[in-house]
Amino acid sequence: MSTLAESVDNSAAKRIIEGEWNQVRSDDSGEVNYLKDRSIAGTISEVLNASQLTYKYILVTNVIAKAVNPAIHYRAMQAQWDNPGAYNARSLGHQVIVEWEKEHGERLGGSNEPFLNKPARYPAFSMENSHRSEQAHKRLYELLERLEEKTNSGEIDPEDVVRQTLYEISQLEPQTIDFEPPKSEVPYSSVQKTVREFIEKSGGGERLASVTAGVMETEYTNRSGEYTVEAEHANVPDEFSNAAGDVEVFYDEELIRAIEVKDKPTERSDLQHAITKARENKLAEYLYVVGQGFKNETERQAAIDEVDETNVEIILVYPDDLLSILKFSEREGRKRFVTAVGEFLNEMRAAEENKTAWKKAVESFD
Repeated sequence: MSTLAESVDNSAAKRIIEGEWNQVRSDDSGEVNYLKDRSIAGTISEVLNASQLTYKYILVTNVIAKAVNPAIHYRAMQAQWDNPGAYNARSLGHQVIVEWEKEHGERLGGSNEPFLNKPARYPAFSMENSHRSEQAHKRLYELLERLEEKTNSGEIDPEDVVRQTLYEISQLEPQTIDFEPPKSEVPYSSVQKTVREFIEKSGGGERLASVTAGVMETEYTNRSGEYTVEAEHANVPDEFSNAAGDVEVFYDEELIRAIEVKDKPTERSDLQHAITKARENKLAEYLYVVGQGFKNETERQAAIDEVDETNVEIILVYPDDLLSILKFSEREGRKRFVTAVGEFLNEMRAAEENKTAWKKAVESFD
């Protein structure tokens, strides 16, 4: 770490971003000129409305950092940068900005770890860094430079930059959907019919995974102890995921159950992969959801033989098995299930089509 490195108090950053966000959202005066420099305000809007997600996180993170600690340089990204104003943007970005965004519609794009992306893996944001879009890169570079110059000269207040940035974020469409619990009773027959219709379409694997997570949430909610259920995004490659399965159950933060959800015809290699996952995570049993049956009879028999020969208990679960669990949940439990599926779709950053389809399904109960 550079001896020149600055620090940012994450607690102070949380207070600033939450406080200013609430202020911007409650301001009904129509006044959006938090910055008198309309050119800078316009460029902030352009960055936040462009397609390059990482640039959005860099901008927002450093805008908040500068408001907390004016000694921060707007272009700083790592404490190793040999320049006054260096700091660890990744810590602030992942621990504060990402968590805040999750609670406010994921309007920046819903990235879990934006500072692991290549544009953010440099000591500072520079034109020498590799980039795909010359125009987008130059736009952010020049914006950060102008902000640094004008805030340091006193022409611009860093907190006004925060307000303008948050205002522009408030104008972006949220990527999450609010799911309200059904107002009426939820009989099992209705849930069964609705879920079957919902998972008839794959939705990129997201639909069956969210239903599986919802069933697990319903199953463990009423148990004593601290149980939590987590759902991995359906399309995260294994090499970028540390998850033991598409759905995981934890007790007091310890992994106790993992579930692989396959919404395509299963092959022997899929079961081999599940066995490997179970062994890597020291699980004596592993659930495997067979969403679309087996590819053919040969693959089915080979997969069954594979399961029989291993020392890990692989439990094959079919969609109707999942639904059967809800028979024992009573109507309040099924209400919780209906809401939980929507929450997991948001958590998984599911496609808008899948979230909208489930919202319509939920509304059909009322």
